[in-house]
Formats: sequence, C-alpha cells, structure tokens
Amino acid sequence: MQARLVMMTAIFALLLGACSSGPSDAALESGRSPVVTTTTEAPPEGIAVVIIEGGRFRPSNLKLDLNDEWIVEWRHEDIAEREYTLEARNGEFESEVLTPGSIFQVDFSELEPGIYRYFSFLGNNRIPGSVDTRPEQ
Repeated sequence: MQARLVMMTAIFALLLGACSSGPSDAALESGRSPVVTTTTEAPPEGIAVVIIEGGRFRPSNLKLDLNDEWIVEWRHEDIAEREYTLEARNGEFESEVLTPGSIFQVDFSELEPGIYRYFSFLGNNRIPGSVDTRPEQ
C-alpha cells in the first residue's frame, strides 16, 4: 500500500511538472519573441539552397544538375550577429556583406560547367564550400 502511494505521488509530481513548463520569468520579462526557424515550403523551382549557420555552409559541397537547379541561394540563418562575405576562389562571384536574414544568389547557368570553390572568413577561420555543375561522367 505504501509503495503504491509513493508511486502515485511520483506520477502526480511528474504530471504537474510537465503541465507547468514554459518560459522562465526572465524570458517573459525581456519581452522578446523566441527564435524559431522552420522551413515549411520548398524553394522555388530551379533553386538549390545553402544555409549559413554556426560558422559553416550546409551543404558545404553541392552538386547541381543544371537541368533541374541552376541558381544557388545562400541564406544567412546564423543566430549569432555574424557577418559573412562569400567569394569565389577564381573571382566568378562575390557577395555583399551578409547579415542575419540576408540572401545571396548566383545563376550558374550563365557560367561554364565546372567546380566553383568559394569561401568566407569567420575571424581568422576560412570556411570553404563548393558548387559542382559538371555533367555526370
């Protein structure tokens, strides 16, 4: 009987804790909305998306079939107040300074098929990426 009472008390405490979870008092007092990032729809036809977040590109190495996707769109979704500038190694393209929420696009149908290596710097760290537009071998 006593074990049953202890078990019922533990279950009640867990349920009470689960029902009372929520933002802390400090979060409520700040008046700021929580950071939420969701993608609910696919990018428009012909566009491949690269996310910039946490000091890296996702994906960092992108293979494009120019019959399906010919534009690469980089989206700055880093929650930190970081700035990025993308630069192709051979000068084929260079972005403006990207701040959180910025988007940069390159139309690879206007360039010769090949491997386009690009980079950005985060402090002294070089962040590499590549876009391969060569046809399948």
